Amino acid sequence: MPRYTYLDRQKSIATRKRNARLRRQNNTATTGNQKNATVKLAENLVVTQAVEKRLAKKAQSGTLSALVVIWGLTFFLISRFPISEWSLLGLLPALVLTIFLVFTWRARVIELGEERKKRLDETRQFYSSPEWNMLRDQVIHEEGHLCSECGELIQYKEDITVDHIRPRSKYPDLALERQNLRVLCRSCNSRKGTKDLLDS
Repeated sequence: MPRYTYLDRQKSIATRKRNARLRRQNNTATTGNQKNATVKLAENLVVTQAVEKRLAKKAQSGTLSALVVIWGLTFFLISRFPISEWSLLGLLPALVLTIFLVFTWRARVIELGEERKKRLDETRQFYSSPEWNMLRDQVIHEEGHLCSECGELIQYKEDITVDHIRPRSKYPDLALERQNLRVLCRSCNSRKGTKDLLDS
């Protein structure tokens, strides 16, 4: 009968570690695919599952509070009166309102998705316009490759961004104003997001 040696044990440990690593990689790939999987909200509206979750969360805040009020009131009324077929009929309006709210919640998710698509299309159109590209080149030419926020020299061309000091989403009339623009490195621009520095 062959003996189980130290070398065999080391091989077994290495195999278990490799299998565990492959399982982790497989789970990560599956999770990544789920995040990137698309969901069709409406005829011309497709979003990723991650975006759908965010839209659903945004839409459900009002719906949940309305449901809590409806069912709280229903159970309060039922508890105040003796249980009979008439008091149980009081559940019917609550059920109808619940179904109505669920459908309106879904409609609100679609509405938020359409608003998001409209914003993205408008943003894409703005940043590909010749007016913006000319102004962007002018700002980079005037200010050079120094980040206005951290003062670091921006080495790579793809890391140079031209930032709106007052965000374009809140002040669309200032989108093409030279005084509202400055050069930032990509990391400083990502940190800033859509915050209005002049208001803070």
